[in-house]
This record gives sequence, structure tokens and C-alpha cells, in this order.
Amino acid sequence: MRIDNIVDLPNKCTGCMACVDNCPKECIHPVVGEDGFVYSRIDNSACVDCGKCYDVCPIEKRKKHSGEQYLYAAYSKDAKERNGGSSGGIFEVLARHFINQGYCICGAAFDGTELKHCIAKNNDGLKTLLKSKYVQSDTKGIYKKIRELLTSGEKVFFCGTPCQVSALINFLPEKLTENLFTADIICHGVPSQKTFNMYIETLEEKHKSRISDFTFRVKDNKYKHAHGYSYNVEKKGKKCTVNGIYTKSSYYNAFKDYTIFRDSCYQCHYATLNRVSDITLGDFWGIEKYDFCGNTDKGVSMVITNTDRGKEVYQLIEKMLISKEFPLEYGVKSNYCLTNSTKKPVNRDKIIRGISEEGYENTAKKYFSESIKYRIYWLIPPMARNLIRKLRR
Repeated sequence: MRIDNIVDLPNKCTGCMACVDNCPKECIHPVVGEDGFVYSRIDNSACVDCGKCYDVCPIEKRKKHSGEQYLYAAYSKDAKERNGGSSGGIFEVLARHFINQGYCICGAAFDGTELKHCIAKNNDGLKTLLKSKYVQSDTKGIYKKIRELLTSGEKVFFCGTPCQVSALINFLPEKLTENLFTADIICHGVPSQKTFNMYIETLEEKHKSRISDFTFRVKDNKYKHAHGYSYNVEKKGKKCTVNGIYTKSSYYNAFKDYTIFRDSCYQCHYATLNRVSDITLGDFWGIEKYDFCGNTDKGVSMVITNTDRGKEVYQLIEKMLISKEFPLEYGVKSNYCLTNSTKKPVNRDKIIRGISEEGYENTAKKYFSESIKYRIYWLIPPMARNLIRKLRR
């Protein structure tokens, strides 16, 4: 069976690109659809109907764990690690642990403004893998690379969206997974690289200069909020950094409104407690409501161990964390996308069509501009805003 025999494939395809890597005839190619997302296209003149594309597809083949799970609220004791992460810095703690154990680390990193999965083998290489990146990463070629590493006796720690983790596990022979450790993120959905590129173009037009090093989830900002952002503007050989808060970025607004995600994200089969990875990482929203033992101002991670190996590794790094175990249902209450697909906004298709036909900037002005409410809100001092949030809770 081929992937194009899957019913309603365009709406289900996750864009993982495992089928591209697994095709022995190299006759499956990534193509960008009208919606800006990458899909797989089979060259029928070269296809031999071997079915290897279907064998790795995470749409139909989903190996999920069903053992006992444990939930933790945690953050790194190292202030730099915590600040360098999107929430509590747990990915960096895990990655450094595995580097010390001789592992290669695989995660998403920007190459310019293009997001790709890549391999890091030391702490310097790890820096580019930190923080959330609200773009779908290009994983074409990474499955082959990981298989080569594992076949040669290397060990790999892979972090990605649940569908990417599932695709990797499908791709690898079971014997090779003994030296593989996986972490998935609690995923809301992924925007396309094309839409992000169009956004960057609007920034370059605004500044009349090249934009580089765009960073999401910047915590050190005057707004004292975890959803800051920054980017570098390059002029005459010099760089200056621009900082902002998410409501001032049209792209960030669109992400937070869930309006620019891939179709499959609104019907995600991986938004369930039955996870595919050893460990699940996310934000522990609303941890202030619970009897937590630490300071919540700089972000707290939600960590779920899904396998015995995941539990064992977490116990090894726990001495480097402020950590407390909570009942699993606390995680379900605190992070909607742990067990639910993101609800598709009623205007989502209209917005995606608008970006394609009218351009990003015109569509952004209609739908993604900062509201007057938020312009006023960010004028309020941080301490007063914290009080407002507490009263709302």
C-alpha cells in the first residue's frame, strides 16, 4: 500500500517527510502546497509499489506506550539553563546529561530563518536547539542520518513533535531503538515555513535590512513575560537587536490564535495521554494553583515520563532540578493540548487562502494586528499585571 492510498491524505498528512527518506527509488519528493505547507508527491514513473512509504507513515502506524506514567512540575536549578529554555529548561538539562553519556542530540534549529532538524554532538552545538520555534521544521534527511548514527554504534537523543517521533520510530528497525531516547513536546500545531518566510520579508521591508536570529520565548524583556521575541537587524556590517512582546508581532499573534496551523494539527491523533516517546515536555500552565515548591516567575516545565527508561533518566537528572510530582490529571487540567487537538478557528481557511492570494502583509493587517486592549495592557507595570492575573484566576 502506498501513502496516496490513505483516504483524505492531504488533510491528514503531517509533513514528517519520513516517506521521502524511506523510498528506495528516491521517487518521493517534498512539494509546497497552495496552503504553504510541505507535502509528499510520488513520481509514478519510478515507483515500484513497495509500500515502504506507508510503512513509516505516522498517520496510520502509531506505536504508543501504555505503561504507568508520572507527572512532574520542574525547572532547572541553573538560572542560565532555565532562562535559556521556553519554560523550565528541562530539554537542556536532559541534553547535557545525554552529551555526557556520549549521545548525539537531535532537535530543531534555525539555519538563517529556515528551521531544520539537525545533530549536535557537544554543548556548543546544543545552543541552537534550545527554545521553542513556532514553525514546522524540515526533517527531510534526518531519519537517514539517525539510522546511520545508530547503525555505526552511536547513541541518539531525539526531540520533536509527537508525529515526528512516531515517524522516526516507524523508520528505524526495532533493534536500533535500544540506543535511541525520545522526547516529544506538547504541541499546539505547526505553521508553515513559507508563512514564516513571508513574515520575515515584511520585517526586512520595514527595516530595509536583512533579518537574522529570530528567537521566540525570550524571557529577558522589559515586559517581564515569557512570550517575548527578538531578532537581529543587520545594517552596514553591524547588528542591532530588536525586542518585543508577542502581541506586537503579527506572526506570533497568528500562532497564539491558532489560525495558521497545518490542517492535520486540528485533528491530531497524538493529542492523547498515550504518548509515543520516553518523555513528554511542555509548559505547566497554572502551576501557581498548586502546592509547588519553587519560584514560578521564570517558567515551569511539565514533564511526563511515559516509559520505564524515561522514569529512570528523569531520576538521574532530578538532582539538577527543582521538582515535584503531581497526579497525572493535574497535567490534563493545566495543558489542554496534552489530550486535545487544537480547535480549528472558523476563519482559519479564509486566512490561509488570504495569505496565498493577497499576500502575508495584507492578511496580517486584517487579522493579526495588536489590539488596543493589549497596547494599554503592556503600559501597566509588571507587578500590577501580575496582580491582575492573580485576580482573574
